[in-house]
Amino acid sequence: YRHELSSMGIRVDKNSLLKQLKSRGMEKQATLSFQKAILDEMIPFSYGGGLGISRLLMLLLRTSHIGEVHVGVWHDDHYDQAALAGIDLIPDRIT
Repeated sequence: YRHELSSMGIRVDKNSLLKQLKSRGMEKQATLSFQKAILDEMIPFSYGGGLGISRLLMLLLRTSHIGEVHVGVWHDDHYDQAALAGIDLIPDRIT
């Protein structure tokens, strides 16, 4: 089994957050608790997206598709292709 372990999270630090807020005309959001904590350098500049955990679960459970451990929105054709390959995707809807 070969899997990529990564965190596809949001990477933001004080300078990039200020730049983003200014470019969108949203400077007022700098007072919100999460943004303020970043600007005051009270929390790390990185916020993980959780895909690294899903990839680790894929490795530990020996699955072949992220949809077996992580809910996603897939086209009906994708469900059909996965079923033909013996892959049981977590459903994104109740049918």
